[in-house]
Amino acid sequence: MRLIVVFLSILASASAFAVNRIPSRVATRLQGQIPEEMMGPEQLEIKKIQEKWKEAKFMSQEEAEAKLDPEYLAAYNRYYEDWDKGIEKMTEIATYLDKQLNPPKVQKKSKKQKKRDKWAKVQAREAARAARLAGPKSTE
Repeated sequence: MRLIVVFLSILASASAFAVNRIPSRVATRLQGQIPEEMMGPEQLEIKKIQEKWKEAKFMSQEEAEAKLDPEYLAAYNRYYEDWDKGIEKMTEIATYLDKQLNPPKVQKKSKKQKKRDKWAKVQAREAARAARLAGPKSTE
């Protein structure tokens, strides 16, 4: 009995550090379609609608207005309105992110510009000091 417990504990501890196998990606039956012979009348109707929408989705606007009946034309217009709204929204997000990720770069000041700025600061400080020493002028 003890031997079985020891053996099982060794087995459990060894398998705890084993490398897990990665399952291969195999297509499931859910990704496929049922053969037409096995489909019921409702499923066949859905398949016809799918086929018609596949054709309608890739038509140009003029071609869709000429060929599609009103129900499919309304669905076509809704689809491409949503598509355009999504594209506009993604464009806005992309421009916003571009501004955040790539901010505009400020040019480095040249050596002469640094000297000019320093001289302007000194002149402003001297002017403020002279104004403070002169004090308020009285008109007596």
